[in-house]
Amino acid sequence: MAEAPGKPASMSLTISYLLGKAMRLRTAGWVLLGLAVVASVGYGLNRGVYVGSKIETARLSDEYPVPFYKKHCRYLFFTGVQQVWTSSESTREEAENSSCASLKSEPVIRRRHKPSSS
Repeated sequence: MAEAPGKPASMSLTISYLLGKAMRLRTAGWVLLGLAVVASVGYGLNRGVYVGSKIETARLSDEYPVPFYKKHCRYLFFTGVQQVWTSSESTREEAENSSCASLKSEPVIRRRHKPSSS
């Protein structure tokens, strides 16, 4: 190995060793970030990500002609989009003001709990 003028060979090896180590740490950081993104997307799609809502007008019966308004929230899951009925209100404004959760309360894939043997 040819020695650069003014630099000992051991210093050159140390610099290349440190640069190699820094590149491996940078790669490991990107891998960890990628895994965190994949885990977050998987969690969100399992819980259902809010994608929109729709308000529907309904009547109790022909004898009771006063309408009420039902709000349906739509969530994106692994299996597709599901619509969840959230509330019914007497006016359209009240239905528009009722909120939908950003994530649905129960997941699509549920953990099975083993019964305790006590």
